[in-house]
Amino acid sequence: MTRRMLSVFISIAVSTAAFGQSKTVIGIAPFRAGASQNSNNVISVQETVSDVFSRNKRLLLVEKEKMTQVKADSASQQNKLDPQLLEQAKATGAQYIITGNVSRAAVEIKQTNIPVIGVTTSNVAEISFTMSVIDVAREEVIATTTINSTGKGKIAFEDALRDLKPQVERFMKDNFKITVSIAEIEEKNSNGGAAKVLIVAGSLLGVKELDEFRVYELTELTVDGKKMTRKKTLGKIAVSKVEDENFSVCLVQEGGIDIAKKVEEGAKIKCEMITE
Repeated sequence: MTRRMLSVFISIAVSTAAFGQSKTVIGIAPFRAGASQNSNNVISVQETVSDVFSRNKRLLLVEKEKMTQVKADSASQQNKLDPQLLEQAKATGAQYIITGNVSRAAVEIKQTNIPVIGVTTSNVAEISFTMSVIDVAREEVIATTTINSTGKGKIAFEDALRDLKPQVERFMKDNFKITVSIAEIEEKNSNGGAAKVLIVAGSLLGVKELDEFRVYELTELTVDGKKMTRKKTLGKIAVSKVEDENFSVCLVQEGGIDIAKKVEEGAKIKCEMITE
C-alpha cells in the first residue's frame, strides 16, 4: 500500500478523531468563592480563564451550560473527589475539569504617600485564586496552582484580569501539551532506524515547521495494587513539513532505531510537543 493510500485510509479512520485523539476536551466548572467576594468579580475571573483556554487550538471546551451542573465544591480534602462530582464531570464528556477557588477578587481605594505631592488615593485591585485540574478518567487532581494578580488606577480590576492571563496560559501549556500518534515510518536510515515519520497532527492543531516532539512508549504497571502509566522516552522528532490539517512529516533527531523497533512491534507510541 502506498503512503498516499495509507494516508487516505488513516484520514478516514481519524478525521473525526483529529478532535477526539488530539484535541483534549476541557470543562471549566463554576468557580467557588467566599460570601464576602463580589460575585460579578468572581464570574469575571472565571470568564478570563475560559477565554485563555478557548484560544488554544489544541483544546476543545465543553459548553458553559453543561458545566453549570458540575458542583466542584463537592471536592474534599487531600485531593479526594466526591463520586457525585466525578459522575457529573463524566456526563459532560470532558476528559479534564478545571476548578477554581477565588479567595480574593476585589477593588479598594487605598492611600499612597508620594514625595512632594503628598498623600493621594487610587483604586487597587487584587485577585487571588487556586486553580486545579481533575483527570476525569483517573479520578484524581493532577495539577494545582495559585495565581495572584494586581491592578491600579481607573480600570484597576480590568488591569488585574489582564495581569493573570499569562499565568493561566503558562499553567495551561504546562499541563495540556499536544500528544499525537505516529501514523507510519516514512523513511529509514542505513542502520534500519527511523529517519522520517508521519504524525497525526497538522494545521488543525496549529502545528508548524521546526516544532519538536518527545517520542515515548506507554506501558501499564501495577504498583501497590494501583495501575500506573509509564512514559519511556524513545527519542525526539522535529516537524519538517506540515502536509495538511491532519498530518505532518517529521525528521527523527534522536532514537531512530528504538522508534522503528517499537512502531514495528505495535507498541503504544505517543509524541508529546516539547516546544511552544
